[in-house]
Amino acid sequence: IWLPPAVKTSVVDGRAIIVIMWYILLLVGLAAAASDPYKERRFQYLVTNQNLHVDKLERDLHALEEEFNKLSHDVDDKTVRQLKARVANLEGSGCHEHQGQCGGDVPQCINDLLFCDGHKDCKNGRDEDPEVCSLAVTHVGSSYTGLATWTSCIEQEPHHAVVTITASERKDFFPARVFVRAILAFEVDEHSHLIRTVPLRGYYNFGRRALVLGPEIGSAPTYGVRCYFNRGDDDHADCKVVVPASLHVCAHFQANRY
Repeated sequence: IWLPPAVKTSVVDGRAIIVIMWYILLLVGLAAAASDPYKERRFQYLVTNQNLHVDKLERDLHALEEEFNKLSHDVDDKTVRQLKARVANLEGSGCHEHQGQCGGDVPQCINDLLFCDGHKDCKNGRDEDPEVCSLAVTHVGSSYTGLATWTSCIEQEPHHAVVTITASERKDFFPARVFVRAILAFEVDEHSHLIRTVPLRGYYNFGRRALVLGPEIGSAPTYGVRCYFNRGDDDHADCKVVVPASLHVCAHFQANRY
């Protein structure tokens, strides 16, 4: 078949283009096939690397948990109360004599005769709180002891002093106080272990958490004792041995119930 030269050239060019396109597609296919193993190896490398990183993070986390568990146990309510009491002692109550602090976010002072009388006088009702009105301090047989340091009155080496509750009574017509009898005992001579005892009587003040003891009626007015349970519970107190007439402080000790 005879074709014009221009047509022949066009047919040849078309075939060449088709061949070139197939050649290019073949190269692309070969390149893609050749690159698949590389991508897979790279992907596996990334996965392995991330797994190793996660494993390390998990080990570090367990190590931190073990270190944290070794630090301390959870803080209990008693410890929190003791810490709050220490802070309150440093800050002061802001109340006048014969007043007690209601506590809470908004401080309020009321007369200490209004505590534990059956009527809520504090805005937050704390003056009738069971913890505030607890009789644990005045239970008969309760003893509070500590190492007494004498600063005046007599020349005495530090020694153990003990205050023991021997009787208690709370009268219906005066519930803001618990009347008690007690004995103060302390060592006079360390070598002979001579013990001196002083009979006392007084009361426990709920509003001020104070155990106030003076000489028993008919006994020599030698010493009195004042203990303030200001350390967050009913088992610890700051106590002072005083001269009854002047309340001059002769000795002090931090008392613990035993």
